[in-house]
Amino acid sequence: MTTVRILAPKGELRRWHRKLFDALTRDGARVCFEWRTGPKQELSVFLLDELERQLLARRCENLLDRETRPDGLPQWTGPADLVIDLTGQPMPAAAAVFPVYCGVAGEDACNAMLLDGAPPRIGLAKKEGERIVIFSEAEIALEQPHILRSGREAVASRLITLIRALVRNGRAQTNASQAREAPRRALAASFLAKSLARRVASRVGRLVAHEGHWRIGWRRLSCAADATQACLAWPNKAQWTWLDDDRRRYYADPFLFEKDGVVHVFCEEYPYATGKAVISWFPLDERGAPAQPPRVILEADCHLSYPLLFQRDGEIWMMPESSGSHSLAIYRADPFPEKWTLHSVLVEGFDISDATIFESDERWWITAATREDDGSSWDCLSLFVAESPFGAWRRCGDGPVLIDATAARPAGNVFRRGDALWRPAQDCSAGYGSGLSLCRIEGVDERGLRQSVEKRLGPPPGINALGVHTLNAEGGFETIDICGWRRK
Repeated sequence: MTTVRILAPKGELRRWHRKLFDALTRDGARVCFEWRTGPKQELSVFLLDELERQLLARRCENLLDRETRPDGLPQWTGPADLVIDLTGQPMPAAAAVFPVYCGVAGEDACNAMLLDGAPPRIGLAKKEGERIVIFSEAEIALEQPHILRSGREAVASRLITLIRALVRNGRAQTNASQAREAPRRALAASFLAKSLARRVASRVGRLVAHEGHWRIGWRRLSCAADATQACLAWPNKAQWTWLDDDRRRYYADPFLFEKDGVVHVFCEEYPYATGKAVISWFPLDERGAPAQPPRVILEADCHLSYPLLFQRDGEIWMMPESSGSHSLAIYRADPFPEKWTLHSVLVEGFDISDATIFESDERWWITAATREDDGSSWDCLSLFVAESPFGAWRRCGDGPVLIDATAARPAGNVFRRGDALWRPAQDCSAGYGSGLSLCRIEGVDERGLRQSVEKRLGPPPGINALGVHTLNAEGGFETIDICGWRRK
């Protein structure tokens, strides 16, 4: 049994510290606390936090809330196998593991990273003499980057994930390949010299005035090599057709399926009035235009999206996302394309998003975004394996195989380019669905998925959009979705 001693700020224990204790204890570790003096909070950060509470009416519990039961946590009584300094001091304790934010230790560094808009990269590090050596890193997702408190909560949840992996395995399961020395630089605190009022007004203004509005489009390919999947780039002068919408709903996550010479489009339809997405369908005519308006063909008690389709055993199957049910189900066309019958539940007990199935080395694999430790589903990729697409499915490892907001969450079908398998992934580093990463799969087995990002793509040239987060091609067409703004 691994013994872990956590150095925590006296009188400033937070809910995420308790959650970490509970998680490590469930994992089989013996955990105790030692109270240390924490850093003094900057007045500007305190005022911003209070302003967010008032303007945003955030009444739900937050991992940054004070822990009301600190007396129930065991205190340090002896030596430990691992010491973790979570006090937030810029000079952590000797011989302790501590968090770093863009390579810098301390709570101020965390706040500076979030407020300055730097890529949110966190890690675990130790001091070796005068050096700080980072041995585990992850680029995390910020679902609400304009809210400081939300960003700090996202950091806390991912620190739980990294620390659990460290305690379980002696190393963190992240995308860091080797330990490296942290850069020698001063604390990034430029936000203290800038106008806090202007920053807050900008952030709150974006929050209350707009929300994302997705649209789907497609283009006819001149040949197989014309697909973005083949050339890893958008063509300069592509002719895109965009699905009309009445601005009372959005359409996203388009998938194509060709049958009997007809190309069918399946997508998520999200009516703003109901706040619950369904799966809709429409066919393309010979000109590449919608042969009829989108029609709802599948709905459930929870949100449905990402309608991935494949053919097997002479049948057509759909595996839509239903993360609200904490499961992944598969449906059979009965008949195609307008009626679908539930066949079975493939995976249960996971908040699983954008599940993408593919075959490799005579086994079947599912890559999917999962919500780990109450954090974001944008930055954690889990891997599942089975001998058949119908199960039995088992998770590879006891945690995510990748934590990377730039290239984790799936963004469409796995495709073949030359002799290699490739996967489009969402690049959420600048917000949800801000871009795509085209990733070459270097290897996949029960130890995990290894990939290299070969190209990053924003929206196609000439299109006024803030993001793109799905890419598929089939039947001589390529389809994407783009994000814009819709006034509330």
